[in-house]
This record gives sequence, C-alpha cells and structure tokens, in this order.
Amino acid sequence: MAKDDPYVVVHGGVHKTATSYVQSILQRNAGRLKKSGVYYIHHRDTRKEYTYPCQLNGYEKLGLDYKRKYSDSELKKQAKAFFKAVKATKGARIILSDENMPGHCGQCVRTGELYQRRETLIPIFAENIPYPVREVYLAIRDYGDFFASAYIEFLRSAQGAHVFPEIQMKRAVLSNLPSWTGFVDLVRTAFPGARLIIWRHEDFGTLSEQIIGKLCGPDIDSRELTPPKRTRGRPSASHRAVQVLQAEIARIGADAALARRVEIQEAYPRGPDWPGYDPWTASERAHLTQVYDRDVTAIRAMEGVDFIQP
Repeated sequence: MAKDDPYVVVHGGVHKTATSYVQSILQRNAGRLKKSGVYYIHHRDTRKEYTYPCQLNGYEKLGLDYKRKYSDSELKKQAKAFFKAVKATKGARIILSDENMPGHCGQCVRTGELYQRRETLIPIFAENIPYPVREVYLAIRDYGDFFASAYIEFLRSAQGAHVFPEIQMKRAVLSNLPSWTGFVDLVRTAFPGARLIIWRHEDFGTLSEQIIGKLCGPDIDSRELTPPKRTRGRPSASHRAVQVLQAEIARIGADAALARRVEIQEAYPRGPDWPGYDPWTASERAHLTQVYDRDVTAIRAMEGVDFIQP
C-alpha cells in the first residue's frame, strides 16, 4: 500500500435498498466533493466501464457464451485505464457505487438465492481495483420485501420468453432460504483489509445523512450537500398491478402483456387505494422475517463489520 494511493471506497448496493438515492446525491454534489479531494465516479460510468467488463470476464469463467468477452489481461488493462481517467490527486478519496457488483436483480428471483453468481463476480470486481479498498458499504433488507421488490424489477425488464409466475419465485425463495450472512462473509473475503459498513434498509430513512457522511469522509459535512432534484419517477407497482399483469400474461401471452406493463402500473399505482405488492402469506412473511432478524444478529457480531443502527 503506497503512501499516496487513493483511498478507495466501494458502495456495493445492493438492489432495492435506496442505492439510486445515494448515487443521485453523490452525483449532484460531485463538483463540490471534488474540490475537497473526494472523487465520485458516476455510477453509469462505473457500470459501463468497469462493472460490465468484470461481469463479462466472470461469465466467460462460468462457461457462458457471450459475444463480447474480456480475458484477464484485457480486464486488467481496462481497469487501469478506467481508474487513470479519474485523475485523482495523491491521497484523494475515490467513491465507486454500483449495485450490480454481485450480479443482477433478476438472477435472485429466478433461483431464490442472493445473487447466484456472486462467488465469481464479487472477487473479480474486487481484485481488479488497482488500489487498496479501505471501506465497503452495503445495505441489507428483509427477505420478504427484498424478493417482492426484486420480482417487480424483474417484470419491468424481462423478455416474454423468460417470464415466470410469482409462485415459482416464492417456491425458490422458501426452499433455498437466502442468507445475508453468506453474502457479507464473501464480501469480507473479497476485500481483505477493508472495513465493512452495513445497515438495514429499514433504517435508511433515519440513517441516510450519517451514511452519506461516512461515504464522503471526515472532510465533508453531509448536512451541507445539495439534495437530489425532485423528479417524477416511475410509479411504484401495487399488488393489484402485479395481479393484473400476471392475469394478462395468462390471457394474451407474455410478450403482449409485458408491452402493457407501464399502462397497467399507471392504472394501479401504489398508494392509499392500492397497497404495495406482497406475495407472501402471513406465516411465510413471519418466517422470512425471523430468518432475517437472526442473520442481522449474526452480521452485527462479525469481525471487521461496522453495523450502523439508529
């Protein structure tokens, strides 16, 4: 570890844990942060120029036949060029943020696992950063809510031939019983020497200012950062919208039904009239929450983990 190496911080998401909010506030204040020696790399640039090449390298190792391939030497060269382009000053702080570090949301609902390719993808992401990573930030979320949100995200981006019913997702989750403890342990191993800063997504509303302050470092007062611009985001899918979409898939086929997904979502937006999507029975949800609470307790006790809580 050279004295003048940048102080690299990785925010690895995960999906459906307010990652977009964190990224938007960092990007909105990127100019101000840079003046204080904190270099936030836009998440779209990170994804395109670093995460995606890492994934292609991993897919090749897994024997998946993608048209674009990245050998180990090509990836190393790409990573070097990516970080060099940041033009960080000596000893500066570099923040990377990309929830796709362990894989994609749809992979979770297909298998009921927390990122089935994580054992390959996370180490590749970590190993090709040319500087020591000092801190890694992760949010975790109750399993019932995480997989419900992931399934909605899957329906938003799925192609007709790959769509599968809610019951298949539920069966996969309940038979595998996902575990954040294994996920966190893999991240600890992939980033040796890094401090892990972890929080529950359920606490983010209370902790957001503190988390962003930690991400930016001791020289930045997060209270002085400009909040993200208010934009009209896409409406959040309600339980009724997902029911209608699945009924349409059965009636007219996946491709035709998915072409109407935005229309259906706007017709039944989440709100007072249409509660949020929840595919679990009361007993299933209680079981998943019990497992989540047990895993949170185990993660809090892990060496090298700073667990932030209200």
